Amino acid sequence: MADTFVKRSALALAACGLAMGAHAQSSVTLYGTVDAGVVYTTNQQTTLADGSTNGHANYQLAGGNLVPSRWGLTGAEDIGGGTTVNFTLENSFLIGNGAMLQSNTLFNRNAWVGLNNGTYGALTFGRQYDPFSDYMGAYASSNNWATLYGSHFGDVDNLNEAFNFNNSIKYISPSFGGLTVGGLFSLGGVAGNFSQNKGWALAANYAQGPLSLSAGYLELNQPLQAALGGTTGYIGDFSCANADASYCLLQQASKVRIFGAGGSYAFGKAGVALTYTHTRLSQSQYFASAATPAGQDISFDIAELNTTYMVAPDLQLGLAYIFNDAKPSGSASTRVHQINLGAVYSLSKRTAVYAVAIGQKSSGAGLGINPSTGQTENLAQIPNIVNSDTDKQLSVIVGLRHNF
Repeated sequence: MADTFVKRSALALAACGLAMGAHAQSSVTLYGTVDAGVVYTTNQQTTLADGSTNGHANYQLAGGNLVPSRWGLTGAEDIGGGTTVNFTLENSFLIGNGAMLQSNTLFNRNAWVGLNNGTYGALTFGRQYDPFSDYMGAYASSNNWATLYGSHFGDVDNLNEAFNFNNSIKYISPSFGGLTVGGLFSLGGVAGNFSQNKGWALAANYAQGPLSLSAGYLELNQPLQAALGGTTGYIGDFSCANADASYCLLQQASKVRIFGAGGSYAFGKAGVALTYTHTRLSQSQYFASAATPAGQDISFDIAELNTTYMVAPDLQLGLAYIFNDAKPSGSASTRVHQINLGAVYSLSKRTAVYAVAIGQKSSGAGLGINPSTGQTENLAQIPNIVNSDTDKQLSVIVGLRHNF
């Protein structure tokens, strides 16, 4: 677990410029990942001609499973005095058809430039990920071995970085005895309305030997419009494109607030990580009606226990349990239980094969909407998969990942 944290932390620090501090001359690097696999799901909901629903198994070719398929350019120039100028331009693409993940956006993941100094830290400007998601996401099984389908319900807490921040200013401090702090502020850019699309985040990480601890807070106004592509270009994990479900309207809210804390510890070949997040969506349009056109608030409390074991230097096994509790204001809660089980085998330093099984069970009041009745019920939905027609769903993913 410590190794996986170090790997992800190194990527996060590179994205904010810290990993470039050792360069003594100008450099530009082309890098990326190509990831593809087959996904089998036991039950996906379809609507019949008479308006009723049914569930069927499905096979899909999918990409960006273990790691997002992407390519990017990153570079640094030493300008003297221990300071470098850094930049990163990074785009995600769909391996099945070669299309960009987010249409009309060339560099949807990262597009930033900034300064890095070993004494004073890193300051970057542009489209980038926030320090809360960078630090907390390191502990999630979905970012290490369980694929994006093993993330928290809809990635509503953004640990899989379903969204990043436009028009943002980000600062990451140097390490103080293992403690690093970071902050980000995103300007809304709307004349006459400073608060529209505005967002900010604060986080801290402590890493010393086998122990790592993190905590932070994230807030963003109008998340669907500000970061998720709007109603027509939605790129989040909820299934907006699925006519049988409208979970995406959960994030069509006036504001999202996320608090989280987590940590990991390595025990030789084994590792364990624990995360807890509390997410609150204000005035979610998922609950809008003639009586309550402004919608309704909903909160998500999510906990994950993630364990790994290195059977051999090239073979890692993983097991994780995720508990999601979704509670609309004044209503009963829906509880979603999820198990991730997987293995990653490294064929070389750059290539790996993986197999992951994910099972989900929904209980309680129910959060899904039956399209034939309009009533809420328990409809399981593994992240990034069309929702089930029942309260259970199982997916199995087998694939190949290559870094370059």
